[in-house]
Amino acid sequence: MSVRLSGIPEKPRPLAERLGEALVPRPSSTFLFRLGPGLMLLADRSLPPEEGCLAVVVTEAGSLACRRLARGFDPSSVWGRVTWILKDPDRG
Repeated sequence: MSVRLSGIPEKPRPLAERLGEALVPRPSSTFLFRLGPGLMLLADRSLPPEEGCLAVVVTEAGSLACRRLARGFDPSSVWGRVTWILKDPDRG
């Protein structure tokens, strides 16, 4: 016995569109930081911080820094959770 599915086939979506959805599933809460030539960091402010995750935190001086959250971290200092780090392989 064979099963045949019918219907309208899905139109293939461009790679850039699919990649954008994978990297930024929540555009309204995702921010991009350029860390240097060929290095970018994506942070999502809607994700809850957890011990051990990489996060963007507010320092005592009021600037932003990227830190791995240790046990007993202060949740009020977490600006957003890092979701991706993108690196250009030709930029070292």
